[in-house]
Amino acid sequence: MSVDRQQFRLSRFVGAVLIGMAALAASVVAGVDFAVDRAVSADARARAEDWAGYFINRLPDVDALLKSGRLTDSQQQVVTTAAHVGNVFRFKLYDASGHTIVESDAQSFGKADDADHVDDEVGDVVKDRQPMISLNDGTRERNMPALYAEGYVPVLKADGSLRAVVETYVDETRTAAFFKTSFNLLAIVLSVGISLAFGVPTIAFLLRTKQAREVKSRADFLASHDALTSLPNRQTFAAAVAHRAAELPAGLVTGVALLDVDDFLAISDEHGRQAGDEFLKRAASAIAAGCLVDDIAARGGDDQFLVLLSRPTEAELLASVEAMMQLAHEVPIGEGRPVAAHLSAGVHVLGPEDADAELVLQHAATALYQAKVDGKNALRRFTPEMDARMRARRELEQLLRDGLVEERFELHYQPLLDARNGSCVGMEALLRLRDRSGGLIPPIAFVPLAEQLGLIDDIGYWALLEATRVASTWPDPIFVSVNLSVKQFATGELLENVTSALEAAGLPARRLELEVTESLLMENTQAVAAQLKALKALGVSIAMDDFGTGYSSLAYLWQFGFDKLKIDRSFITALDVDPVKARELLDTIVMLAHKLDMKVTAEGIEAESQARVLSELACDQFQGYLYGRPAPAADLPAVLLRRAGAQLGKPLETGRPAATMRATGTNA
Repeated sequence: MSVDRQQFRLSRFVGAVLIGMAALAASVVAGVDFAVDRAVSADARARAEDWAGYFINRLPDVDALLKSGRLTDSQQQVVTTAAHVGNVFRFKLYDASGHTIVESDAQSFGKADDADHVDDEVGDVVKDRQPMISLNDGTRERNMPALYAEGYVPVLKADGSLRAVVETYVDETRTAAFFKTSFNLLAIVLSVGISLAFGVPTIAFLLRTKQAREVKSRADFLASHDALTSLPNRQTFAAAVAHRAAELPAGLVTGVALLDVDDFLAISDEHGRQAGDEFLKRAASAIAAGCLVDDIAARGGDDQFLVLLSRPTEAELLASVEAMMQLAHEVPIGEGRPVAAHLSAGVHVLGPEDADAELVLQHAATALYQAKVDGKNALRRFTPEMDARMRARRELEQLLRDGLVEERFELHYQPLLDARNGSCVGMEALLRLRDRSGGLIPPIAFVPLAEQLGLIDDIGYWALLEATRVASTWPDPIFVSVNLSVKQFATGELLENVTSALEAAGLPARRLELEVTESLLMENTQAVAAQLKALKALGVSIAMDDFGTGYSSLAYLWQFGFDKLKIDRSFITALDVDPVKARELLDTIVMLAHKLDMKVTAEGIEAESQARVLSELACDQFQGYLYGRPAPAADLPAVLLRRAGAQLGKPLETGRPAATMRATGTNA
């Protein structure tokens, strides 16, 4: 055989070998790609079915949601948490007709704007009740994984009918890479297709088992822990309290503390929601750091934390809670910038009778509520008396919230007399609140609470409207005096409200007197001064109420330009205790006011001897139980007519009112 022929045959053999190797390589690559696609599809279907089952089982009242399309708070919490389970990064929930109910990446969870539109894929699943899985290349899509699976999973009822459809978007990038690497390795090592037949199911089984175990572990953790802080949740904590209460540690004092971040919304408003969440995580770590081995810290919800702890003495237990409050007082967030926030705490010390964990938590919440009422940044220990006070306070809170709607507020009026002739020159409007049994609650009992609850502005506006309406029915020039709260100046709407009330009643501004206390003048002096100046320009008279108590300052008298001083009743009653010093002091106040061109009203007069001294000191107006108790508007005409005689030239003797106007007691 010639050399050329041998070379030709060798070249053909080498070519055949190369072609065979290329074909084998191509078949291996094709087989690997095919196997990877099959394995990834199988994995995606398993993930989608597992996740859909987990989501439907975790979602409370799912059938109600499918009907209404509106998420409750507990349902929204599950929806939010579910996005972190497994590799699912987006999901939708459809009802049995294929209409969208929940879409995870909407602006807010709930029924989507195009909820009535039914996609073809969803329609097919509704019709066939069979899962539908598709793999998608996300490399050219914005904010999508390199490889993801879109799956539609039907959820069936016990009778086999369709309950809902769950659409999931599963990130399969890492899974595909895992299969690709594994199959290539098998192809290289075994070089035969048998390895694919046996290796693929084995790897898929192992991977699916591992993933199922991870999903279950994550689901179990979320069922007993808070997703944000990783602390045990309230349910887990309650179980721990019940277990500890059943067998209290000997020689130790055991207690439950409920800690709450004061004004947490201010942190989120100032620094953003993400910073607020970061603060809660850091605060949770700080509280946990203050716990001993047997202590348990948990998240009670929102901005609250729970701690179960045992110490040798009650004093040490309370000291430990205070230390935790201090640890969480200032924590760094973001780039190390500190956010300061105070915490309040309520503590209930467990006894043998505390078998009900929920009741224990309620007691701690009651103590926390008392700490908030007492000014925040405080710790309070629960007592039975505290529970009774808090129930009464909550009842009063509800009365205040319902007061305007249920017409429980009333105005009673007390006359102000001209000291020279005893004629009625005005009436002070005094706010009252009726309880559910019809009894009257005085303002000192509810006004501070109304201010704390942010209700005083609406209540004060109602009082202005009602007082000016009633005053418009009185003879001119009798005026009405209305007390103002500090909080009514905070909104900047006081001038508008006063103007509106005067216009609605048709009452001249000169017949309205507004009373302010000295405590008001200490808060934002410039803003208050500007509003008082605008009210005076309107023609309204301004009086300083309770002068001589608290923080009296001569600077207030000229800076705010008052028209009248009302001497506090404590100076009037002092006439019966130390008449010489009290008279000198009252004489000084009256002269000072007159020098500054202000009238003087003495309130709280209950005896003719007091009225006689004040008349001698040239006090301008008298007010007190000696001249009449506060009365509803319906009882006022007789008083006005009785005093009208003095205006016609028949002065009444000072300190000798009609018998029906006499009363004993204290002004209110």
